[in-house]
Amino acid sequence: MTRVIEKGTLHARSVSVVMPSYNEKETIAEAIQRISDVLQDRLLEIIVVDDDSPDGTWRIVQDLEHPRCRVIRRQDKRGLASALADGTQAGRGDVIVWLDCDLGIPPEVIPRLVGELESHDIAIGSRYVPGGADTRPKLRAALSTIFNVYARLVLGSTVRDYTSGFAAVRRDVLERVPLSGTGFGDYFIDWAYRCVKEGYRIVEVPYAYGLRKAGASKTDSDLLTFARLGFSYGLRVLKIRMLG
Repeated sequence: MTRVIEKGTLHARSVSVVMPSYNEKETIAEAIQRISDVLQDRLLEIIVVDDDSPDGTWRIVQDLEHPRCRVIRRQDKRGLASALADGTQAGRGDVIVWLDCDLGIPPEVIPRLVGELESHDIAIGSRYVPGGADTRPKLRAALSTIFNVYARLVLGSTVRDYTSGFAAVRRDVLERVPLSGTGFGDYFIDWAYRCVKEGYRIVEVPYAYGLRKAGASKTDSDLLTFARLGFSYGLRVLKIRMLG
């Protein structure tokens, strides 16, 4: 069943942007500034959920004293999925946006995602719709493409970028379909599939994904790590389908 959407209900300052961080000192200040610049008065808050970064990312956020940015410094938890779940629960906006703070994802796409929520429940930043691109090295981009083709074959083609992790979501959707808070990149596969099953209207917005601007990637550091994650995600897709 497709859910009915109330149009025109998003208020001026309604967006909470959640960014998980771990050792992102080289990009975090620029990410915060670019988000502020593109959202302007629509921005309610930026929430940086930091896993007690040894490089002091959390301290940099605090020292910025940005009026609409706060940091949640976690010393007893670790992991992307749980960081996003904690940040989402702390967000007060009508809309929650997730993205990485390494600037591999351009914050300038956020306003278009948010704008799509006037007529959709969920807007996903996608590499696999017309206009989207994966500009990482060819082998890594190809492996991601192959995995997403596999995910669509197993889970259905409503979503084309099952490993995006870049999205804008209405708060009421997250109240009904919360993030699991477990896993790594596979959290998004599970959440997107559950949203499809619940009948939410999903749109994918093209963007060009690239290598992080600075620092070390948690997933692209070497092909072996990348391949292991891909295998783990593949098993997760099968499990989601069987349990669904």
